[in-house]
Amino acid sequence: MDQSSKLNYLANIPADPDKKLILLRLGYRSNITVLSEADQSRLDEGIRLGFSLCHNQGVWIRMEIVRRSREGIELENGLFIKSSNLARLLEHSDQMVIMAATVGPEVTDRIATEVAQGKASLGVVLDAVASEVADACLDYMVLFINKMLRKEGRLLTKHRYSPGYGDLPLEYQKDLFALLQLDKLGVAITERCLLVPEKSVIAISGIERIG
Repeated sequence: MDQSSKLNYLANIPADPDKKLILLRLGYRSNITVLSEADQSRLDEGIRLGFSLCHNQGVWIRMEIVRRSREGIELENGLFIKSSNLARLLEHSDQMVIMAATVGPEVTDRIATEVAQGKASLGVVLDAVASEVADACLDYMVLFINKMLRKEGRLLTKHRYSPGYGDLPLEYQKDLFALLQLDKLGVAITERCLLVPEKSVIAISGIERIG
């Protein structure tokens, strides 16, 4: 069954991760890590550059859960996802949302360029920014979707789950990639089921009734 009509695209997602999360990813520890004024200036400049290189897009789809067991769940399109952890997350859900976000290729291309030119420190900063921005895109999408679901007396589960974590094999990214038609966002998938550009992520959340 063609699910194209159920896809919802978001362009120019206003993701704004907390700078503290970026610093934490870089190994910064409050009251322990000491930076010189020059290092702080370079860090801030790298963070600003990272933000400017991210071009945030996303897509999501709402799907019915037609069958469940302890081993996994089956979706309305016939896809069975084998994961006991995911089944537990969705135990109170009869529907789910599959979402994906990408920050685009420009920032990852710049990271590769900086590393190739021996500027690994800037590359590491850009990588941290891109990673946090990708996560922040999903956070924004959750808030966006929840605004609509509240009108139905529903909300997304507090936690979300991604292929490659826990007992959910990375191979499911191929099925979810096709379902979300991520090629329309300029995202590709490798034979090893990795998303390209690298700072692209797929996640699953259940839909539960409030109370």
